[in-house]
Amino acid sequence: MKKNNVINRSFNGIFAAVATTIVLLMAGSVNASAQDEPMRNPEIAPEYPGGVVALVSFLQQNLKYPEEAKEKEIQGRVIVQFTIETDGSVSDVNVLQSVHPLVDSQVVNAISSMTGWKPGMHEGKPVRVSYALPFRFRLQAPPKDIILVKYTKGQDGRKDVTCTLTNTKQLTEQELASTIQMKDLESKLKELSKKKTEGFFALSNNPDTMDEFNAVEEKLNNIKGINVSYKQK
Repeated sequence: MKKNNVINRSFNGIFAAVATTIVLLMAGSVNASAQDEPMRNPEIAPEYPGGVVALVSFLQQNLKYPEEAKEKEIQGRVIVQFTIETDGSVSDVNVLQSVHPLVDSQVVNAISSMTGWKPGMHEGKPVRVSYALPFRFRLQAPPKDIILVKYTKGQDGRKDVTCTLTNTKQLTEQELASTIQMKDLESKLKELSKKKTEGFFALSNNPDTMDEFNAVEEKLNNIKGINVSYKQK
């Protein structure tokens, strides 16, 4: 019987998936298995047609974040091992670390569909190569598209004001219903500055420019008789 000896080599890559709500990371190791004589390292590692750039492009096009997984906020790292045979085909695709069947199956299907690898070589002969690669499925944080301003009477006679930069989904129905436009900000701040008034309001924020948040911050800092704090949620 012929012996197998596993040799480690390094492989690294990174790509962002086409879907705008996720980022997938890829990095891992290459293990070469010689079926003839025992070896420490294969002389030539296998290569995907077109190299690493083409491999990343292939995975970008074929790895999708399942909509059901996004809705259920399923995230995590899937580790998959697969073998590049001496004829350049892919075999033995196995999930070493699972996140969820919805996500695992996407990676397995994408890897299984790869073809035409240039096999690893040692002493002029093709050898089998086993890859172990992690793929991270991560949902992007929702945009900070709303500013919530809450104000209450403080114990020191001053008013406590909390200005929170957050996203619309984090607001209650009542808070969302209090949303004002930029043109109404001045009147709301006058209401806030009255000693006995308590309440809250929300202001739509452009996360790309932060103009609205900067305007609120500047105006709050100029109001006397309040204790103001800023936070993100």
